[in-house]
Amino acid sequence: MATKTRTASKQRQRRQRTSGGPELTGNAKQGLKQTEKILHLLHIFTADLILQVFGGAGAIWGFSEVLGLRTPDTVWFWRPTASFIGAVFFARWIVQLDAHIKKENIEFFPKQIKVEVAVDDEEQVGLCDTQKAIAMQATGKDYEACK
Repeated sequence: MATKTRTASKQRQRRQRTSGGPELTGNAKQGLKQTEKILHLLHIFTADLILQVFGGAGAIWGFSEVLGLRTPDTVWFWRPTASFIGAVFFARWIVQLDAHIKKENIEFFPKQIKVEVAVDDEEQVGLCDTQKAIAMQATGKDYEACK
C-alpha cells in the first residue's frame, strides 16, 4: 500500500515538472487573482490589437499598392479608406474586449471594503501620539496630547 502511494506521488511530481506547475482542477480561471486576469487580458488583447486592427488597415493600404491602385495621384482616396477599415476593426476589437471583461468578471477598480478595527487602551495611547505628531508636522503648532 505504501509503495502505491509513493508511486502515485512520484507520478504527480513528474507531471508537475513536465507541465510547468501543479495540476489545475475545476474552473482554473475562477481561481485567478484579478491582477493575473488583467495581465492575461493585456497579453491577449495587445496581440489582437496589432494583428486585427493594424493588420486590417495595413492590408488595405498594402494590397492597394500591390494591385497598382495606389499611386501618388490616388493616395487621397486610399489613406482615408485604410483609416476607415482600421476604425471598423478597432470598434470590433473594443466589443470583443468588453465581452471578455464581462465574461471573466474583471474589475479594474475593485470596490473598497470598510474594515473596523478594535483598539485597546494601550494601542490608543500610541495612536494619539501618532496623531499628535502628524498634526504638529502639518500645522507647525504645538498640541496637547490626546486624552
